[in-house]
Amino acid sequence: MKLSSINKQHLLFSIVLGIAGLLINCYPIQFFANVQFVLGNTVTVIAAVLLGPWYAFLTAMFASTGLMINWDSPHVYLFFGLEALFLGYARRLDIYALYADAAYWLVIGAPLVYLYVTFIMEIPSSHLGFIIAKQGVNGLVYTSLASLLILAIPKLWFFKDKVKDRHRRMLSAQLTYFFTLMVTLTMLFSALIFNYYFLERQQAMLKQNINDAVSHLATSTQNYLRNHKTVIDNAAKQLTIVADDPKQWQNMLVNLHESYPSFISMLIADPRADIISASPASRLINIDNEENINIKDRDYFIESFYNHRLFVSSVFLGRGFGNDAIIAMSAPFYTDLQHTTTAGIVEGSLDLSHFSHVDQNNEYTDDESVVMVDEQNQIIYASEKLGLTALSVFNFTVNDGVYRTSLELLNIEHPDSIVPEYIYAHKTLDNGWTVYILKEFSPLLKLAEEQMFSSFLMLLISLVCTFYISRKLSALLTVPLEAVASQFSASAVGGTKIPSIDENSPKEVFNLYQRLAASKQQLIDNQVELENTVARRTEELENANRKLKELVDRDPLTGLFNRRYAEGKFNEMLDFCMRSEQALTVVVLDLDLFKEVNDNFGHLAGDECLRIFSQLLQKYFKRDIDIVARYGGEEFLLILPLSNALHIKHHLNSFREAVSEQRFTSPEDKREFSVTVSIGAITANADYANDLDKWIKVADDNLYQAKQDGRNRTMIDIITE
Repeated sequence: MKLSSINKQHLLFSIVLGIAGLLINCYPIQFFANVQFVLGNTVTVIAAVLLGPWYAFLTAMFASTGLMINWDSPHVYLFFGLEALFLGYARRLDIYALYADAAYWLVIGAPLVYLYVTFIMEIPSSHLGFIIAKQGVNGLVYTSLASLLILAIPKLWFFKDKVKDRHRRMLSAQLTYFFTLMVTLTMLFSALIFNYYFLERQQAMLKQNINDAVSHLATSTQNYLRNHKTVIDNAAKQLTIVADDPKQWQNMLVNLHESYPSFISMLIADPRADIISASPASRLINIDNEENINIKDRDYFIESFYNHRLFVSSVFLGRGFGNDAIIAMSAPFYTDLQHTTTAGIVEGSLDLSHFSHVDQNNEYTDDESVVMVDEQNQIIYASEKLGLTALSVFNFTVNDGVYRTSLELLNIEHPDSIVPEYIYAHKTLDNGWTVYILKEFSPLLKLAEEQMFSSFLMLLISLVCTFYISRKLSALLTVPLEAVASQFSASAVGGTKIPSIDENSPKEVFNLYQRLAASKQQLIDNQVELENTVARRTEELENANRKLKELVDRDPLTGLFNRRYAEGKFNEMLDFCMRSEQALTVVVLDLDLFKEVNDNFGHLAGDECLRIFSQLLQKYFKRDIDIVARYGGEEFLLILPLSNALHIKHHLNSFREAVSEQRFTSPEDKREFSVTVSIGAITANADYANDLDKWIKVADDNLYQAKQDGRNRTMIDIITE
């Protein structure tokens, strides 16, 4: 089936709109979290309003492809394809696009989003309200923009062959819709801009607070480690002073431990790595067997004793004297002040539970948590509500998906989820440890949801108020105009009660009424004269049309019918012969070597030759039903109904001989010349073919054969079947 020119135009326009929407949707405008304004869908609304549902659906498929490229989620084809069809059919019912789109997202879109998010996407139910609200607001934004574009761009407003209103709209309804549209768009953008800056401010404050918190915690942790490293270093220096008196070591160690209870345990080991002194001794020395524990395989002994340095270990599990996760701090002490010979090491196992006290006593809010890891990414400490195990690897993924904010986001429980779980800030300490502060993302999203719902509620209230006020304002403008129309309408005759127009009416309306009243009588006076003029002009026009039709159907040079007339009459002659079961003859005639006449005797002689030849044709084929036409140049066409197959060739030959005997005179120099004619024809029953071109094809082939055989010949096919 071939598409009409209008359909082709609509199809091309919808595809162009769709490609424009695709390009725009490849770059959606980011607002907050996963809120992105898909302004490319504006073209879908334009297509729905101007072209109807199916062209809008085609546009939506193109525009949605841009979102598919960006989001990699096929739901866009379903949601926005249905929206396009809904808006297109609503347009056919004379429903304004803004009202229709609001109804779509309330009745169809919201349930679809709910089902899609619930059963297909791995998104917490707490996010549902936010997602549904942002889809509805998004729809109102691009629908309002599309409606304003149609009003503002003349080529769209006066689009040729656009979908027409089934009923003429009232001016009051149009004004109400326009005011509603303007207020909707103004309030939408005002609310969105306010919400945008409000959320930006909230994010900036949150980012500042969390960065301050992590800096405070990092400083506190670093000071805690530095202070206890200093304790171990000072203890080593004191032991160096009394290195020659091991009896003092135990008391010194106990006193030191009492002063710094943050160490779970403390010990002194000799060069053989045997523990000589410990606090508390019961945890580190086997009293029953009176055997010392040897620590020669411990990193803190090896690093301090052999490498002569203050050493802080990674987090590890205590062995042989408890199951606590500890950090060992150790330092060597010497037999002399010149540090020539190592007398042993002093070590303290630092209590990591200190960080839980810091966490519990901090100034953070309840939705913040702490994670501390060592240089090997092992968890030193994690807030209890995170459910992370100490000494396990801290596994998390940085969330850089569709939830885009100015904050850093990560996931712990659901690493592959597109929904971020925590906002975080981190800082690395001098010893390679890293401190993280985590804050749940959902409260910020909840705040954005509340803002959006509040804006949406304010918008609805404003729309209701605007709709009411607009209707009243429209009535003030349209009722007086309707009164003027009633005064001058045909129905205003008789006892019909119509609104009165007086000085209380608006000045412009009253002036209009006065001018119309003054013009009414003049129009009545002119009506009779106009009717007479019209009748006279009509008669003149009919006569002119008759003459024009004769000129249109006739060749101006020869006076014969032209090709258009012959082709138009063929079907009529064919039906005539078919009803009477008679044969039809189609003849093509061509003057032989006619170019030589023009070359040798001039174009005037050629024109004279064509006129006399045409007179001969009319003389030989003079029945009322015969059609004699000039087909073009020196070529002529005969359509001869009710032909006698036995006599037609003889009659054509008679005409051919008459032409060859005819003498022609040049108008310029009075020289005489003659011409011949070649004839190709076909005679057949009327049901041979309905298409004139098939008859002419056979006749033309015979004409060509006549030319090939030497010209001045008649070639005819008589088909009897």
